[in-house]
Amino acid sequence: MDGMTSTPPSAAPSESAGTNADSQSTPANLPGPSDLARRVIHRRNQLGLTSDELAKRVGVDPNYLKYFEQNAAARLSAGTLDLIAFALDTSPIALTGGDIDRAPGRGRAGRHPSLDDLGREQCDAHLAAGGIGRIVFSAERGPVAVPVNFEFTEGEIIFSTDEAKADLLAQLPVIGFEIDRVDEAFSEGWSVVVSGPARRVIDPDELQRVSSLDLEAWAGGDRHAVVKIAPVTVTGRVIVHSPPPDED
Repeated sequence: MDGMTSTPPSAAPSESAGTNADSQSTPANLPGPSDLARRVIHRRNQLGLTSDELAKRVGVDPNYLKYFEQNAAARLSAGTLDLIAFALDTSPIALTGGDIDRAPGRGRAGRHPSLDDLGREQCDAHLAAGGIGRIVFSAERGPVAVPVNFEFTEGEIIFSTDEAKADLLAQLPVIGFEIDRVDEAFSEGWSVVVSGPARRVIDPDELQRVSSLDLEAWAGGDRHAVVKIAPVTVTGRVIVHSPPPDED
């Protein structure tokens, strides 16, 4: 995978701070709870626990736990995740996605699934969370999809890769980019698909501006060529559960 960034919210309370998270509304540009938070909420609801009761079991600030459950950009340390998993009588692997060797998406559909379109603001909110996406482009062997770590800034998707790939992408008239999340616990999920031209960033001033994004490739090696995709078409879909029809 080609690059990794993580930018915590500037006003987030700490795990041990006394900030009143109830007074902080979820920022409009965040796409709600993360998949991890949704699984934590789902599991504690199964056990009949409130967030305050879970926080007491874990020994963390209840305000931060509430903040974590409401904001996609909130993060937990590995130690805190272990404590939460123990308090919920489960495992960190289960909370972060279950069996990691099993391809996601094999869960059954919910009882009343609804496939809806996402608006541009909702798509941008998912892109703004960053993480892992897939670039899709045409090569000599045919269509190719490559996972990359990306950042979405100033309306553009940015990632780092090797020089040969960066030059190839810049020569193509259009490439694709896709992100998605699947939550088997809720039989829900969403996806965002972007298409547009790519360009390699070579201007020294522009490279300096993006240097703070820490676009370092997980695979190591010489993968420091920075590429930007300018979205022309952005579409998204989400699977949610509609209220059950009234029964006579």
